[in-house]
Amino acid sequence: MQVAIKHITDLQGGIYINTKAVKGDSVYYLQVNDWDKEKNWSGYTKPQLPDEEKLRKYHLLAGDILLATKGTDHAAILYDGRYAPAVASSVFTILRIKDQNQVLPAYLQWYLNHPHVQKQLYSAAKGTSMPLITRDIIEEFPLPILSLEKQRLILQTFRLHVNARHIRQRINMLEETLFQHQLFQKANQ
Repeated sequence: MQVAIKHITDLQGGIYINTKAVKGDSVYYLQVNDWDKEKNWSGYTKPQLPDEEKLRKYHLLAGDILLATKGTDHAAILYDGRYAPAVASSVFTILRIKDQNQVLPAYLQWYLNHPHVQKQLYSAAKGTSMPLITRDIIEEFPLPILSLEKQRLILQTFRLHVNARHIRQRINMLEETLFQHQLFQKANQ
């Protein structure tokens, strides 16, 4: 069964804050560069904003999906609550799952980051210099709803695939190092 994202999530836009005009050290202002290409924290995140009442309604909750809707990379990032309190920049649209007994946040993130879905999002974006995925496109985007058990199985399989890829990369790097070392030794005999 497929369901439009608007039926399973509440959507909210990120906010624009001129961090040069506003200074503070209590609230994190999350931007795309706070994550690497693998959607892991970059490690350089620092709080930039004061803790003001007007920002509290924009505070992120663990399990929120931050979908980059401006620019050419439309990555979906699962906010884990590690840096809190935090607000998302206007580059993101925040998807908050209404019922996590129906859809796991990590499953929604995985689905939105799937290459096939990323191509669909990219082709649906409007504009050329700063492509934008509009809210109505996100709201109507279909998501296959599976049992929680199947969602967990997909996520487990995906994590195993990523781990295997990292192991293969490490093996290739070690083989290259060994090969270069052996050649260097031959040259210096």
